[in-house]
Amino acid sequence: MKKTGIMEAVNLLKEKKLLIEANINAAACDETIEYISYNSQDIKPGTLFFCKGVHFKEQYLKEAFDKGTICYVSEKVIVADKPHIIVSDIRGAMLAISEMYYGCAWRDKLKLVGVTGTKGKTTTVMMIHSILEAHCRSHKIGRAGILTGVYNFDGRETIESSLTTPETFELHKILSNCVENQCSYLAMEVSSQALKYGRTAGLEYEVAVFLNMGNDHVSESEHYDMEDYFNSKLKIIDQCRRICINLDMNPVYMKRIMDYARKKGCEIITFGKGPEADYRGILKKGTIDYIEVEAVHGDEECSITANIGGKFNAENVMAAVSATKALGISWDAIKEGIEKVKVPGRMEVFRIPGRDTTVIADYAHNDISFEALFQSVNEAFPDKKKVIVFGSSGGRAFNRRRNLSEIADREADMIILSEEDCGTEGAEKICNELRSYISPEKDVKIILDREEAVKYALDNCRDGWVIIFAGHSTGDHQVRGEKAVPVACDAKLIREYIESHR
Repeated sequence: MKKTGIMEAVNLLKEKKLLIEANINAAACDETIEYISYNSQDIKPGTLFFCKGVHFKEQYLKEAFDKGTICYVSEKVIVADKPHIIVSDIRGAMLAISEMYYGCAWRDKLKLVGVTGTKGKTTTVMMIHSILEAHCRSHKIGRAGILTGVYNFDGRETIESSLTTPETFELHKILSNCVENQCSYLAMEVSSQALKYGRTAGLEYEVAVFLNMGNDHVSESEHYDMEDYFNSKLKIIDQCRRICINLDMNPVYMKRIMDYARKKGCEIITFGKGPEADYRGILKKGTIDYIEVEAVHGDEECSITANIGGKFNAENVMAAVSATKALGISWDAIKEGIEKVKVPGRMEVFRIPGRDTTVIADYAHNDISFEALFQSVNEAFPDKKKVIVFGSSGGRAFNRRRNLSEIADREADMIILSEEDCGTEGAEKICNELRSYISPEKDVKIILDREEAVKYALDNCRDGWVIIFAGHSTGDHQVRGEKAVPVACDAKLIREYIESHR
């Protein structure tokens, strides 16, 4: 970290044409910025505090000053008699100060790989990371960092994540740590929200991946329509040298992505099932436990086994192949990396001891992931009845509710509706809405507490059935009201249940 004075920050914001006014008293002028934060619960002496978000309260600022804040940055004056810097764009200011405070050594030291899409980001990024780690081991060149919605790793420490893509300060801190910890690469999920609100602005991806586009994330708190969602994701092309594009995605979006990449002068690399793809994936075998894919590039062929089930994951394998080959990674490292990778909460398959019952935990939470999940389950177990446990998030992605309910109604024999980060909307309201889109004659139960819903499904499912737990396969909490309450994820509860029934 580069510790600088308040006035250096003011001058930088002025240079970036973000400064509106600065009211810094003589004492504050001599202060050194020891830390930067936007969270009143994360304050150290000497903090430059940023007031962001539509739900920001003056009380947060008071708490921040009580704990050691020396100056605040905001788009408006909140407390006139405290040192403050007023800017035209708080997120632009966060980026500028992040780069100043943490430095930009990553530009010379790290090769960044970014992955966006409606589904499959976590699996693809973990495959890419595993390949990069295999490459680093064989060449003795340090480590590879990773940023996902499950956990982050900076070359030394693994921390559970709370966002798909971290906020600007956390992101630049991880980038700085990766450099300090001798990482050569960083693979990361890039969400539409991160792109829309500039969390990743300024990053330069050596290669990026555009996996797919589905109807999701439309709400007042996310994207006001699908066009806004799509245009937000397109921004990743503005930040990359090469873009790997899935030829098997929705053709309307695929063409627009290709056209935009050409317009921007970005090198285009394609992957898919057909012979026209630069990297063609031929599915040799697909089960609920693993898949075998023949990767073909010109005269080169490589047989790859991934220890993750579901035929749809062949798409993620080829995304990882195309991205890492673009970096010059060998087939040996690719093969080793994908064979070794384990993705928590993605098509995790369990068997109940002493029972003919298969249990699957998956993160599926939107229509295209639900469709892919059920397709894989139906192919693996065509004659078995299916139970699904799921919910839907509060305050966002409202279009999911009808879509998920209608797919579950069509595909499942029994449905258990439960909480899924319902927030201030409340689990009962959301579950009743989900129920309204399901046939009246369908066997449906509403069990609001997620842990109780998991236990009920495991206790009451009959032999020969498949139980699917969707949406809460990882993580350790549920958002109830305005608080994150500790709630074990489905996969953890399933493991505990199996252990207790041995």
